Amino acid sequence: MSFISRRLIHTVPRLSTKLPGLYSEKGFQTAWTDYQTLLTTRLSQLTAGTADETRFPFHIAQIHAKDQTKQKVFNAASQAHNNHFFFQQLVSPENNTTRPSRQLEERIEARFGSLDGLKKELVAQSEKIIGQGWLFVVEDYTKQLDILALNNSGTPYHFAGNHALDLNGPISEGDYNELTAMQKDLAEGGQDYTLPLLAVSLWDQSYLVDYGVSGRKQYIEKVFDATNWDVVSSRVFKL
Repeated sequence: MSFISRRLIHTVPRLSTKLPGLYSEKGFQTAWTDYQTLLTTRLSQLTAGTADETRFPFHIAQIHAKDQTKQKVFNAASQAHNNHFFFQQLVSPENNTTRPSRQLEERIEARFGSLDGLKKELVAQSEKIIGQGWLFVVEDYTKQLDILALNNSGTPYHFAGNHALDLNGPISEGDYNELTAMQKDLAEGGQDYTLPLLAVSLWDQSYLVDYGVSGRKQYIEKVFDATNWDVVSSRVFKL
């Protein structure tokens, strides 16, 4: 008896809507279908014949976040997970009537003053990312809400792969001090994980088609209006 070995491939998840009011047909095609296809195809190529071909992108990204020899795999996996996480939370802003759960809204108000305050802070934090990257609203191990502005394909789940500091070139004294403080905290056993609740892609393909080079602020505000708070509220860790 002979057996045929079949390669396992990473595929693009299906979404229930093309998000009119946030994206045009072409904008959605570029930001989701084309880009997610590129990411999953690349991930399939990089993981073929390895244990990673049977793992979800989330697990691949976490496994290889600290392995400098696996950065190509990490980047593809982290991007595939982040982009899916981002699109999962979106609905058409034309008929979005969702609200945060009472618990989540109370925490947003305590940290940012209001939902509008959170929207404004997301726009402000986006200015930290000059090139490509991500914004994540996260809760840390103390249940405190915060915003992470991550460069490139950073993962929000722990420091080793979050790319919050761009270390590819000269860094400012402030960034150096922040890096030193993080390293000291980790060496002393500090907790190092966050739970993402909401994501905003700052990659070019996510907004250039519909919002142009100078439209990133408008795009972020429209993403906020298109946020499905039922999904975001379900991501809150419940004791």
